[in-house]
Amino acid sequence: MKVDKSKIFAVIMAGGKGERLWPLSTEERPKPLISLNGQQTLLEDTVQRLFPLLNAENVFVITDEKSAAQAREILMLPEENIIAEPCRRNTAPCIALAGALIKRRCEDATMIVLPADHRITPVKRFQEDLIDCIEQAQNGFLTILGVTPDKPATGYGYINAGDKIAPGVYKVNAFKEKPDFETARHYMMDGNYWWNCGIFVWQMQTIAEAFQKHNPALYEKFASWSGGSDYTADFEKCEKISIDYAIMEKADNVAVKQASFQWNDLGTLGALYEITMKDFHENAISTQGKLQLEEAGQNLVFCDDNTEIRLEKIQHCAVIKSGKALLITTKW
Repeated sequence: MKVDKSKIFAVIMAGGKGERLWPLSTEERPKPLISLNGQQTLLEDTVQRLFPLLNAENVFVITDEKSAAQAREILMLPEENIIAEPCRRNTAPCIALAGALIKRRCEDATMIVLPADHRITPVKRFQEDLIDCIEQAQNGFLTILGVTPDKPATGYGYINAGDKIAPGVYKVNAFKEKPDFETARHYMMDGNYWWNCGIFVWQMQTIAEAFQKHNPALYEKFASWSGGSDYTADFEKCEKISIDYAIMEKADNVAVKQASFQWNDLGTLGALYEITMKDFHENAISTQGKLQLEEAGQNLVFCDDNTEIRLEKIQHCAVIKSGKALLITTKW
């Protein structure tokens, strides 16, 4: 498929607090702005995995005022593309705002929406999947990426895949809320239920029509903002609602692309344990300081300075040191 890069836009949502990753993530340094490898932040990783599929001038970041200032310092994007929401109103108003600003530039844009705090590898497969989603978006579908479960996770929403549309692409039968363990186990065994990773692709006209049909109040805001009105004057009047509730669960033109890449949403310490290199005793370790382990196994140790740490006769414990804050827990 030939992609016109000038009409492909991406919106990176970077407004989350990431409270479950304290003290790595805090109000002063929310999750998208932390680094797990001592180098790039999660936000920088998210932007860079879009290239060369997109042009830099077509990448938007939506976040809060404080994070917007920090994002402008670290990202090689036009400053005007880093948008500070006046207040938090969940993902549907965020997407309506981003869509309106993009529509001012390109009436027939294709819009990719993705969170700023995921770990995705390999990048090449991710981009290939996005191209498949773009193709279905241009066929009139609201397209979402679904991740095949490798465990009965209770912390994710699920997508029930239906009839096949194209290779790896299916009509969506239903969206399912975060299940209990037994239901999640059933979903995994069924094989037609995939994790909702919150990555969407659609045509501007398609999402505008969806807002008009399923959430007229937000459509009025979208139409007003895309016409040039000041979103800072009335954004706080928007209903707090997710894009799943506002649009995706109601629409009948939703397609899901089965992801071919490895995905982790980094939402918990358990997720951090999964992606961190392990030693012989299954300790996941990321630290710049000296670490001593004696009769210790299946622990998570993360420290972003040279603090010396010693663990003795401890199993399945998390020790997280960041700045002046320290977390020690067995529940993760």
